[in-house]
Amino acid sequence: MNYFSQFWDENREDEYVSWGTSTWLFETNESDVILKQITVYNNEKILKYSTEKLSDKFGSLSDQKLTIDDCDGEVISKEDFYKVW
Repeated sequence: MNYFSQFWDENREDEYVSWGTSTWLFETNESDVILKQITVYNNEKILKYSTEKLSDKFGSLSDQKLTIDDCDGEVISKEDFYKVW
């Protein structure tokens, strides 16, 4: 498994714009498929998606493959990922 994070310096473009910027955390497999995804917003709202919970009214699990190079992210540990999960 691969674990990495990405800071997103743009606000949402919907009624939740007040949540602010966000940091995204990803767990991907060796084929770069996203298995789990966490979004932590500046207002401390946390969204979590996985194959068990694909979507809700706020967002959804990405259906695109992703590598750390694709998002200019930073490697994080499995432990750090699961502290938030």
